Amino acid sequence: MPTPAELAAQAFEQLQLPLPVPRHSPDVRLPDGRDATIVGENTWIWTDRGVWHPAVQRVQVGPVWAEVTATPVGMTFNSGTGGSMTCSGPGTPYDRSFGLHAASPDCGFVYTRSSVGQPNDQASAEWAIQWSVSWVGSDGTADVGGDFPQMQSRARASFAVAEVQALRAN
Repeated sequence: MPTPAELAAQAFEQLQLPLPVPRHSPDVRLPDGRDATIVGENTWIWTDRGVWHPAVQRVQVGPVWAEVTATPVGMTFNSGTGGSMTCSGPGTPYDRSFGLHAASPDCGFVYTRSSVGQPNDQASAEWAIQWSVSWVGSDGTADVGGDFPQMQSRARASFAVAEVQALRAN
């Protein structure tokens, strides 16, 4: 009969983590049809909240079982043009009620250069959710973050980072 710790290792291997669903704003459409954000503008970064929940995997053999739980603890954004940042949560979806040019309250990035010169003149940005892993077993054993390393689930999105010129009337 396997031990709860052995079943926990098996559950850890079987664990399926939700992938981030990359979202950003501004998300403008260029004349050539590509999605883009804008140099120097506050770009809001977030993932759909539907993926921001614990993932659980349970393995049982007879009366012996173990349950592994991965809990999202943060998200990293790699801009695809040389900058990155870490957010403590899934980010806040942009809404016009926040106002134009407003900074995200919890997960924002400002691109300092365009994506011209990158492959397809686009940034290939990455959203990565960090997961803390713990487990409990049928014999009362439990471990919070000791036996298993922190995990990550990643997703990419490509979009242009465009420079815009504004005219100002005096």
